Amino acid sequence: MPSIDLSKTSLRDLNLALHRLAKDTNETLWTISNPGGEHSIAAGVDAPVTINIDGNVGYYCGGMNKEAKIIIDGSAGQGVGENMMSGLIHVKGDASQSAGATGRGGLLIVDGNASARCGISMKGIDIVVKGDIGHLSAFMGQNGRLVVFGEAGEALGDSIYESRIYVRGPVASLGADCVEKDMSDEHRAELIELLKTSGEAHKVDVAEFRRYGSARKLYKHESNWLPTTPRKSATFDDYTLSEIRRAAATGIYDIRGGGAKRRVPNFDDLLLLGASMSRYALEGYREKCGTDVTLGSRFAKKPLKLATPITIAGMSFGSLSANAKEALGRGASLAGTSTTTGDGGMTPEERGQSKHLVYQYLPSRYGMNPDDLRKADAIEIVIGQGAKPGGGGMLLGQKISDRVAEMRQLPKGIDQRSACRHPDWTGADDLEVKINELREITDWEKPIYIKVGASRPYFDTMLAVKSGADVVVLDGMQGGTAATQEVFIEHVGIPLLSAIRPAVQALQDLGMHRKVQLIVSGGIRNGADVAKALALGADAVAIGTAALVALGDNDPRWEAEYQRLGTTSGAYDDWHEGKDPAGITTQTPDLMKRLDPVAAGRRLANYLKVMTLEAQTLARACGKNHLHNLEPEDLVALTLEAAAMAKVPLAGTTWIPGAGGV
Repeated sequence: MPSIDLSKTSLRDLNLALHRLAKDTNETLWTISNPGGEHSIAAGVDAPVTINIDGNVGYYCGGMNKEAKIIIDGSAGQGVGENMMSGLIHVKGDASQSAGATGRGGLLIVDGNASARCGISMKGIDIVVKGDIGHLSAFMGQNGRLVVFGEAGEALGDSIYESRIYVRGPVASLGADCVEKDMSDEHRAELIELLKTSGEAHKVDVAEFRRYGSARKLYKHESNWLPTTPRKSATFDDYTLSEIRRAAATGIYDIRGGGAKRRVPNFDDLLLLGASMSRYALEGYREKCGTDVTLGSRFAKKPLKLATPITIAGMSFGSLSANAKEALGRGASLAGTSTTTGDGGMTPEERGQSKHLVYQYLPSRYGMNPDDLRKADAIEIVIGQGAKPGGGGMLLGQKISDRVAEMRQLPKGIDQRSACRHPDWTGADDLEVKINELREITDWEKPIYIKVGASRPYFDTMLAVKSGADVVVLDGMQGGTAATQEVFIEHVGIPLLSAIRPAVQALQDLGMHRKVQLIVSGGIRNGADVAKALALGADAVAIGTAALVALGDNDPRWEAEYQRLGTTSGAYDDWHEGKDPAGITTQTPDLMKRLDPVAAGRRLANYLKVMTLEAQTLARACGKNHLHNLEPEDLVALTLEAAAMAKVPLAGTTWIPGAGGV
């Protein structure tokens, strides 16, 4: 029987030993003494063992537990049993906030009280609390049961889905969509079984409990609005869309005569200064210009080493079809870069075709499990995205197919909403502990990204670095989303052009520029955008909308069908309705078949190749032998606004608005 004294053994050594246990291990009983409130004890255990912990534990004890029986002879900090998959966790004292958060299975027993948000976003776990629970418990509960012997705080079961709640004591208030429901014989039998499992059946009378659940008023998307006039994107105009398709089809950049036909704003407001007398250009046919990038070298044992600094942003299975996710993996792998899962979990098609796959860790935790976490090559904690910083996600019921429902543990055909905040941490100090838990579960192998929507980039970047991020992902307001309110998309956040320099400044002020990598996204369209973003200080970029266009989104070949939907190619943005003629943003089988993932993957790889070639061409013209040698000194601005945002001189002057000069 292994006995571990945590005052003499490191947490890393303990968790590593537990992670190495086989399913048929003989070391079935472990004792841990002197835990001293350490965080992430026994996180990510995947073996049928019993672990007795003698004392109080910190955050995330038993997080993502599978099969293990963990007995805590003391109290537990925040997030005990978070994202638990199976097994048993028994806390003999009190539990802090977010106990059992996003739990998918197993049983969590708390002999004392459980604080606020107990069972938040629960997805199948059973929780028995023998004392009281705090406010917002079972918030957005999708499945599973919560049994409370004592009192329940305010807003119990707010925005609840299919979870069932049994409370013996008084309830301060019920949350939106939560109501008291009848207690049938079936429910009484279910409650008796839960009480037996927790060893309390003989001590309490089930008649003293009341049952609570969903009123189902928040369910079902209703088509009761009037259509608006189709509007094409200023960022992805007709020419840009056609150029992406041309690049995706041919794999070579365009050559033509004539002058610029460009529009302003964003990166189009900047120009690169090519070499002449004062700079020495590189010859493209003989002199190399490097494009490789390494992401996550700060703490991770296995950082990502990519051939190009152009990566694929997170887009979920559910929002996208399985074929589209597979195509993104194929195209990224052919180009030597990474793709990202998005909300909703990892599909076998995506993992199978992706050489480098980043696993998004979002507030919803839809589809999250420790097995997939370990299969990933990096982990991206999503705090926000550029289209809706401060807002959560949504996937309407018509796209919740059988497979999507199974992966997300949601009822089929029911509207899905994602919370705007993570359920088991509340600030930068907590986030540091959460990052360490993820590192412990993955044995410190995977780079940890933090993604933020561009809003307050200086402070957000600084806090991300101080929380322990290997990589910061900064998403400007031009970034896309599967579905959110029009007013959110158009009126929240700031453009990417205005966000990069403050983020870089934060990294420089911390002495971490190039040590913590910066990926920027939001409206990246071509190699010129890539070169300018890197010149402003980014290490890499991510594309989302452009990648979908390369796959075949908004293609004129489907114009007749777009017309029947009341729109036109280049303007179709009703991705939430699941009727995409191109088979990309849909879960309808007949439409999904239209997208050949092999051919679409080749188109994406061609497009990525062209973007990289374009960025190399521009870097050589500036005399640089690597894309990362581009710098702000290589840029000028065409407008006062761009000069001020990018902190580069107005063209033809040395003046940077707000920074003095002539």
